[in-house]
Amino acid sequence: MSTRTLIAALACTAAFQAPIAHAADDPGALIACGTTEADRVTSREEALARSQSWLDARVPYSQQACHRNEHGSYRTDCSGYVSMAWGLTHSRTTTTLRDVAAEIPRADLRPGDALTTSYHAALFVRWADDAKSEPVVREQTGPDGAAPVERKWTAQTANAYTPLRYYRVTGD
Repeated sequence: MSTRTLIAALACTAAFQAPIAHAADDPGALIACGTTEADRVTSREEALARSQSWLDARVPYSQQACHRNEHGSYRTDCSGYVSMAWGLTHSRTTTTLRDVAAEIPRADLRPGDALTTSYHAALFVRWADDAKSEPVVREQTGPDGAAPVERKWTAQTANAYTPLRYYRVTGD
């Protein structure tokens, strides 16, 4: 991974944790907040319920903080939010979410999948239109202190993102 790619990936995910196992493979492991033993098998309904817990708690966005609740401890940025919703071992970065997910066709997006770029990640909730061009997403986004939101993206915004499906999701 080039220095430029790493900096872009960390732009959404810089925090302060000590190194843990596999840091060479996943720079997000260095700033993970906390870990679990294994990535969870997570249903689509569970991913949405987990993501709703941060909406309800109005968890403030920060690239320097972690939030702990019944789902574990995760970084309070965009990729930490998706990591928490999916039940990953630790908060991944926007680029290392791909290590636990597969790219899928946009038309195949289902609740609990993700939309990602090298600098941002959001959880897909549903389509706002029959043409499947405007997704409704949940995302943890700045500025610092802002609560996570559920909102509709335009087709233009959505087209800049890559759809991903967590490899341990159930309910297909």
